[in-house]
Amino acid sequence: MRKLALALAGTAALTFASAANATVALVTCTMNCDGPTTIGTQTTIGYSDTGLTMPSFTESLTFLNDLSGLYSITLTTSTKTVNFTSAVLSDGITDYDLHKIVDDGTNEYWSFLNPPDNQYQIGAGTYTLTIMGDNNGPGSLAGTVTINAVPEPAAWAMMLIGFGAIGASMRRRKNRFAVRQFA
Repeated sequence: MRKLALALAGTAALTFASAANATVALVTCTMNCDGPTTIGTQTTIGYSDTGLTMPSFTESLTFLNDLSGLYSITLTTSTKTVNFTSAVLSDGITDYDLHKIVDDGTNEYWSFLNPPDNQYQIGAGTYTLTIMGDNNGPGSLAGTVTINAVPEPAAWAMMLIGFGAIGASMRRRKNRFAVRQFA
């Protein structure tokens, strides 16, 4: 029984390790990019540009992610001269559009429109974030790409079965002890 419990604990550890060891690599960036930075199962790539071209600009960053996850992306500016016209995350097959959440004439904030947390579950692969807009003077933009690594469904199933087996063995052991005590 002890060997079963150790095997199940090892399986659970490997499941969590696969999420924590997801690899995200920055491939190209036309802006000032920093990262990727990974803390736990969350990886973030920051980007910014203060030298936007006039009268219009197109900026992009391409990254590789080897594990599916929940993606959230923010795009912001606090410069009156900058007006975003579109922002898209694409894997070459599917486009995930970002939408304007706030625009008060100076500040713009764009994100996915996918409640409750403005995130999409997206698979492993190479993705390009393309940002387009107009600029009438000195302007800047900034934002982040955040990826929360999520283990594969089969790994979750194996982990749940393992926890169930551990619980069943503990319950069975408790019942044997109770019978011996009263016998």
